[in-house]
Parts: sequence; C-alpha cells; structure tokens
Amino acid sequence: MKVLMQLIALALMAALLGGCGGGGANSSSGNSNRNSQTPADAAPAAPAQFNMAQTISDGAQGTTMAFSGLALMTGNLAAQSFYPPGKVADYTGFQYLRDNDPDNMGHNTSFLTRVANNVIYILSDSQLAKLSALAAAQQTQVDQYGYQRYPLMQAFRRLIDGNIPSGSTGLNLNAVKKASRELYLIDGQISFDRAVLYAGVINSLDATQKAYLTAMKGKGWSSWPDITDAQISAKMAGLAQGSKVAVMTYASDIYSWYAGSLEADIYFCPERHGTYYGGFYIKDAPAVGHEGYSIDEQMTATAGAALIDASKGYVSSAQASTMYSLVATQKDNLSAIVSTRTQIAKLLRTLLDATTSAAAVQTQVLALSATYGELDGANNYAYASTFFQVYNTLSADQKTKLAALRKSMMSGKYADGTAFDFSLATTPFLYSAVLTDAQVAPYISDAVTSPLFFEP
Repeated sequence: MKVLMQLIALALMAALLGGCGGGGANSSSGNSNRNSQTPADAAPAAPAQFNMAQTISDGAQGTTMAFSGLALMTGNLAAQSFYPPGKVADYTGFQYLRDNDPDNMGHNTSFLTRVANNVIYILSDSQLAKLSALAAAQQTQVDQYGYQRYPLMQAFRRLIDGNIPSGSTGLNLNAVKKASRELYLIDGQISFDRAVLYAGVINSLDATQKAYLTAMKGKGWSSWPDITDAQISAKMAGLAQGSKVAVMTYASDIYSWYAGSLEADIYFCPERHGTYYGGFYIKDAPAVGHEGYSIDEQMTATAGAALIDASKGYVSSAQASTMYSLVATQKDNLSAIVSTRTQIAKLLRTLLDATTSAAAVQTQVLALSATYGELDGANNYAYASTFFQVYNTLSADQKTKLAALRKSMMSGKYADGTAFDFSLATTPFLYSAVLTDAQVAPYISDAVTSPLFFEP
C-alpha cells in the first residue's frame, strides 16, 4: 500500500504542475530560485494577488506568449506534448485557489495532495464510489483529448522546422480553428459531467461534512488539517486501479468549487491557452517525482522577456516588436474567451440547484465550448505563424544563445546535490505519462497533419 500511495503521489505531482504566476509586466529579470525546494515547515513570503485583470494584462500575455515561442524554437515535439492534466475541465476555481494561497504553497507539489486528502477523509463510501465511477467512465475521453492535441502540435512543429506541405504557404486558419473546436467539445463534455458529479456530492454533504470544509475556507495550506496518505489509504485501496489520480483531482475540485465563487471559476492563468509549444515541459520537468519542489513563478516572465525585450541581448528590436505584436493580435479573441468562460462557469454553477435541467445546461455548455475552441484556435494560428516568422529571422548565434537559455532553466542541482538536465525531452507524453513513438505515430503522420495547412 505504501508503494501504491507513492505512485499516486508522483502522478499527482504531475497533475499539479504547470503552475502560473510571474507573467506581469513588472517582473524582475534573471532566473530566481529556479531549482528551489521549499520544505513543508518553511514560512514562504505572502503571494501576489492573481486575478483576471493580471492574467489578461498586456505584460502577462506578452511574456507568456514569448515564453511559448522560446519553448517551440528550442524544443521538440516530445517537449510540446507534456501537458498538466489540471488544464482540462478547469471551471471549479482550483487554479484560483492555488494561485492565491495565502501561504504561497499553491505551486508546491504537496498542495493538491493536502486539499484532496482532506476531502476524501470526510467523504462517505457511497460518495467516494461516485467519484471512482466517473473516473472510470471519463478515462477514454480524457485520453482522447490528450491524443487529439498531437496533430496541432506536430503541425506547429512542421511549420517551425520548415516542413510545410507542397502547395501550402503555411497553416490554414480555418483548419486550425476546426481542430481546436473539436478539442474543446471534448473538454466541454468532460467539464459538464464533472460538474454534475460535484453538484451531486456537494448537495449530499451532511452538516458535519459541510462544517469541516467550511472551517477550511479562507485559510491556506499550512492552516488546513494535515491529513496523511496513511489516513486515507483504506479508502483509496477500495478504488478501481487507474482511477485513483482522477479521484484525487475530483476531490480537490469539489473543495475549490464548494469554497470558491464564480470569479474563481472564471479565472485562468496566463498559460491556460496556447498550450501546444512546450512551455509546461520547461517549467515542470525538473519537478516531477520530487516532493516539495516549488516551481519558479517568475520563470515565464524572465525567460519570455528574452524574445520581447531587445535589451536582454537575444533578439533585435524588430524581432522583439514582431513577437510582442501578438498582444494586440489576440486581444479581441482573448476578451471573447473571458466572456465565453463566464457563460460556461455560470451555467455549470446552476447545477448546484437540484431543479436545474441538466440536459439544457449540457446543450448550452457544448455550444459555448465549440465557440471557445474556435477562439483559442484562431489565437494559436497567430501564435505559431508569428513564432515561425521570428524564428526564420534568427541568426545561428541567436539560436545558440536561446538554446543556452533553455539549458540554464532546465539543468542544475536538487536540494540533495543531485545534478539534473532536462533540456532535451526524449519521450512523448500523454499529459505527463510517458508514451512510445508507436503510440503517437497515428496522430502525427503527414496524412493527419497536412490538412492543417489547407482550407478544410
């Protein structure tokens, strides 16, 4: 059982990773604490307040998109494929909860574990069984979403590598929007099914359970009960194999939805969109399997500045200007994304009212999810096309400097002195789980990816 719980913990670390923060215009330069590990008994500094105004600010968006560009230009398809599962179906406010943890532990690998353990600790066997049942039912959909990301990732890789199909001049906007739309339809269905479950479980909580969760509201990581893996091991042992990580994710979502608000549900971090380029791999790879590792929340801002601030010595003023032009290019679509998320989040919260027609909510959520996907697809078309434009103007010396920057962020020593270097991804991933080349081959062939370069 101890070994099993350790394996679950490793998977949860990967699920938690991909944290946000540090994308603001006033972030300092340099790589601060990139390899730090924060012990559980440390007293972290108070965190900044993260909200939608900060997320959609020009500073946060500019550095985040540039960081994605850096990842694509210096990485490979394997690195692009690493993707935190927590970015799927994210309408429960968990991202807001961890980004604004008053103890600044939201991006520590122990955060999700502590939240989930507390919820599982108080759930009845029948309530927990419902979480397990959905986990098993959703596994195929969740995997499908992960695999269907590959054609877009490979198309963007083909573009940056100059491997454009004959007869095409580059990506096709409508084709990219269509592929993104299909992905978001899967996300919408997953989100709806989870919301139905969460609403049912929350509405079934008894007075003692509600009092327990209410006592946690408004507090941070260090003030929550430290429910250990051993204390919930008997409950976890009764769950179907392969469902345990999903159940932990559901449990944390139930708390954040119960303790949160519509504002928290709508919130997303600057890195929520445009996730096909490998930025998550740069930030997260060193943390996987290392309990207590804290991701540097300033990395996106400091590294992203390399492509939008010519004074950093990596790009020319003209190249920096081209990269930063994405801020204006995507502004209207980003505003529409916020509006669409708001409508979806409002609809999902109505499920907490037992008289709500779930079927009507589902229809509306899926329609809005399709719109969401097209908006994000249009933005990704612009991102990849601009990254390609800038990359084609880089000199050999500039490319070498950018590669060195990547290596500096992805190599170092852990707290125990062990050296690491993750600058080259060597295996493809389904989220954070390692795949074989044969498993991804059907999704990255020219026959599958070439249509993204032509009108559908």
